Amino acid sequence: MDTISILVVAENFGLTQDLVIAFRRRPGFLILGPVPDETAALELFGEVQPDLVLVQLDRLDGRGVAIISEIRSRTPVRVMAATRDPAAAEMELALAAGACGVLPTDREPPTLVSAFRRAVAGELVLPVDDLPPLVGLLQEARKRRSRQALLTTLTEREREVMAAMAQGVTTTGIALELGISPATVNTHVKNILGKLEVHSKVEAVGVAWRGGLGLGARTA
Repeated sequence: MDTISILVVAENFGLTQDLVIAFRRRPGFLILGPVPDETAALELFGEVQPDLVLVQLDRLDGRGVAIISEIRSRTPVRVMAATRDPAAAEMELALAAGACGVLPTDREPPTLVSAFRRAVAGELVLPVDDLPPLVGLLQEARKRRSRQALLTTLTEREREVMAAMAQGVTTTGIALELGISPATVNTHVKNILGKLEVHSKVEAVGVAWRGGLGLGARTA
C-alpha cells in the first residue's frame, strides 16, 4: 500500500507530535511539518506533494479557515481541518472554505487511520457525534445561498418594491414612490415571496439585505 503523506499546518508542534506518536507503529503514513501558515505550506509544495494537508482550526490567531481557503484556492490538494473542540458553526465555515472534513484531535489511532484514508479517497469526513447540528447548519446555509440567488429572478419593478421594503417603506409609501396603487404593491409583494420561497416580508427583507439589495437607491 502506498504511503499517505500528511502535511500539518499548525502554530506549534503539539498536533504533529500527537500524530507522530499515534502513527509510530502504523506503517503507510508519513507526518510532515508542522509549518506555521499557508505561505510556508505552499512553499513546501515545491519540494513535496502531500496527499493531505491537515490545518489546525482552533488557532490563537483565528486564521484556520483563512488558511484552508487560501490553500484550496491555490492547489488541488485535499485539506482537512483539525480541532480539539469541533463546534458546528466552525465546521460549517471550514467546509465552506473547501475543507474535505473535520477531525477531532482526541480520536484514537484506528479512527485517525480511517479518517485520513477516507479523506484521501475523496470522501467527506465528519465526526458522527456532531453530524446532526452540522447538517442543520449546512442546510440552512444552502437555503440562504439559494434564496439569494433567487433575487436574480425578480423583475425590475419587483426589485424596486423589494428594495423599498428592505428600507422600511410602508405599502402606501411604496405606492406613492412608484406611482402605483397599494393593491399593485401587494401583488408585487406576493410575487416576491413566491419567487424567494419565503413566507413573510421579514424573511424576504432578510434575503434582500444579505444579497445587498437593501443597500441600493430606490427608483422613484
